[in-house]
Amino acid sequence: MSPSSPTSFPLSVTFHSDWGVTTGTGVAGGVDSVVEKDERGLPIVRATVLAGVVREQSLLAAQALDDGDPGGSWRAFASALFGSDLAPRLVVFSDARLIDPPADPTDLIHEVVSLSIDERTGTAREDFLRIFERVGACRLRGEVTLSDVDQDGRPLTWSDEQRDAAELLLALSGLLVRAIGSNRAVGDGVCDVLIHADHEPGDTRAVKDWCRTQLGRWKGYGAPQPPAADAAAAAAPVLRTSSESTAAGAFHEATLTIDLRTPVVSYEVPMSNEIRSLDFLRGTVLLPWVHRLITRTVAQTPGASEALVREVRDAVVNGELLVSDGLVSYQGERGLPMPLVFSTPKVGQGAKSQEPKTAEGEGDEEMRVCNRMRAEEPENEVHKPLRNGYVFPTVGAKGAPAFIGRQSTAHDAATGAARDGQLYLVRALPAGLSLQATVTVSTRLYQRIGEQLEALAGTGHRARLGARRLSGTFGETECTLSAFAPSPAPQVVDAEDTTIWFTSDVLARSARLGPGGSLTDLLAAFERAGAPIELAEADGTRFNAGVRHRRVDSWSAASHQPRATRMAIQAGSVLKVRTTAPERLAALAAVGIGELRAQGFGRFVVGHPLLEKETFTLRSLHGEDLAPTADGAAASKEAQR
Repeated sequence: MSPSSPTSFPLSVTFHSDWGVTTGTGVAGGVDSVVEKDERGLPIVRATVLAGVVREQSLLAAQALDDGDPGGSWRAFASALFGSDLAPRLVVFSDARLIDPPADPTDLIHEVVSLSIDERTGTAREDFLRIFERVGACRLRGEVTLSDVDQDGRPLTWSDEQRDAAELLLALSGLLVRAIGSNRAVGDGVCDVLIHADHEPGDTRAVKDWCRTQLGRWKGYGAPQPPAADAAAAAAPVLRTSSESTAAGAFHEATLTIDLRTPVVSYEVPMSNEIRSLDFLRGTVLLPWVHRLITRTVAQTPGASEALVREVRDAVVNGELLVSDGLVSYQGERGLPMPLVFSTPKVGQGAKSQEPKTAEGEGDEEMRVCNRMRAEEPENEVHKPLRNGYVFPTVGAKGAPAFIGRQSTAHDAATGAARDGQLYLVRALPAGLSLQATVTVSTRLYQRIGEQLEALAGTGHRARLGARRLSGTFGETECTLSAFAPSPAPQVVDAEDTTIWFTSDVLARSARLGPGGSLTDLLAAFERAGAPIELAEADGTRFNAGVRHRRVDSWSAASHQPRATRMAIQAGSVLKVRTTAPERLAALAAVGIGELRAQGFGRFVVGHPLLEKETFTLRSLHGEDLAPTADGAAASKEAQR
C-alpha cells in the first residue's frame, strides 16, 4: 500500500443469525436465489449494500447530533459524505469478506425452503415453493475510505477535525444498523456493524465507549465543513514555448502494472440496462491517477519549490507526461490488439487441432492463422477474419479477458432505497487480471524529478480506477511502476515496404478541424507530424490495409453528462505503407499520432516481425489463463454460455 493512500477506517460485520445478500438470480432447476460470493466462492456483503444501510442510519444519527434541526450542520456533513445526484460521495465502502473462512464454502452456506403466502387468504399459494441460499452466523471485515480527490480529480485534504467528525458519524451510523440482507422482517440478517479505527470485530462495547467520549468532545459544536479542493490545483497551466522536451528520442519510460483486486469497469456506451466494459483500460483513465501520484510525491518532497510543482502540474498539457492504454498481459508479456488482416479457417475447414489441457487449465488449442497482407487466401478453404482479442507474439498465443457479470438495482439518492424498474447488469473485467501500460516522461522533466520517480518504483499503490469505482464493488487495483529508463532507440525499417500496426485507437482531425477518422485524415496527420506515408498499392490478392472504426465515448463527472462522441480508427488496424522519412516514423511510435496522445491514443508499432509472416499458429488462451482466480474462471464459464 502506498504511504500516500487516503484515510481508511476498518469495518466489521458480525452476524448473529442466518443471512443472505442475494444476487437476484438463481440456478435453473435448482436454487431460486443465490447469495453473493467473492472470487473464492465465499459469501460476501457487497459495498453497495453496506453504503446503503449505513447511509440510511447516518441521516438519523445526524438528526440526533443536530438536536432535531433539519437544516443542521451534521445533516449537511452527512449529505456531503454520502453524496447526491449532483455531487459524488466522499466516502467509499469496500466489500465485506469473511474473516475466518472455512476450507469448504459449503460448510457455511445452506439451502432453505420457503412458501409464498397469499395475501387474501393467508395460506400458502400453490406452485410457489422457493429454495434459496442462506449463510450461517459469521464475521466479515471491510474498509471505509475517505476520498482523496473531488469529482474533477483535484486533491482533497482532510483535517484532523474533519476526519474525526467523519469517523464519529460513521461509527454512530454503524451502531444503528440492526440487520442486513433479505428477509430481515422475519429475523434474518441480525448483525452488529462496527466502524472505528481501532476495534476488534464484535467488540461493540469498545466502539460505544469511544463514541460516548467523542460525543462529549463535540457537545455544543456543530459539524465542520466538508473538505474542499485546493483552488490552486485548477489554475491555468503555463505552456512551454520550446518543443525541445518532446523531440524524438528525448523520453524516459516505465512500465505500469495494474493488478485487478476487484472487477473493474472500463467505460463503454451503456446499452439499455446493460453496462459493458471495454477489454482494456484507456489511458484516459490511467493518466489522471498517474499525474496525481507524481504531483503529490514531488509536492511532499522536502525543499521542493513551487516552480517545480507547477512544472509537474503542467506536464500533461506540455507533452511531457504520457500514459498508454492498459492492455492485458500474460506471463509478463503485454498483449497487442489482434491485427485486422489475420484470418483463420472456419470450423470444419481445419480450423484447429485440440490436445488435452494442461493441469493448470491452460488451453493448448492451436489455431492456424493466415496473414492476408502477405499471403493469399488458401484455395479450397473458407476463412473468417480475426477481429477480437490480443496476440502475445513471444509465447505464440492469443486470447481475450472474459467478463464477469454483476446484477444490481439502482438506488434513490434521497432515500437510499431501490428504485422500481431499475434493474441493470454490469459486465466488468474480472479480478485477478493483470494489465500493463507505459508511462512516458520527457528526458528534461526526468532530469528534474528523477529522484522522486525512482522512489515510486517497485512499490504497490492502491488505486480505484474505471467507472462505478465509488461503489466499492468495482475498481480496486494495485498499481506498480517499474524503474524509468531511456526510451529504446527507434528501429528504422524498410522505407519502401513496411507496416504500421495500431495498438490503440487513433483520433485524427478532419481537414475542417472536426472529428475525423477516415484514411485521408490519418494520412494527413502523419504528414503534419513530419512522417508522410502512402498506402502500398493493392494487388488484388493481398490486403494493403485492414481498418475498422469505433465510437469513443466518455462521461464527465464535472458536468454529469456524457462527452461528445468521437469516431476513432480502432486498435488492431494495420496499414502497408511506404515512407520518405523512416527515422521520423519510427520515432513517432513512442508518442503516437493524432489527438489526445497523452491519454494513450494513436500508439502504433512499425514493421513488427509477426506481420512479415505469411502463416503461423497461435495457441488459444482461456479466461482463467489470463485471470487465474475463481472470478476469472467464473467469467470464462459465463463467456462460454
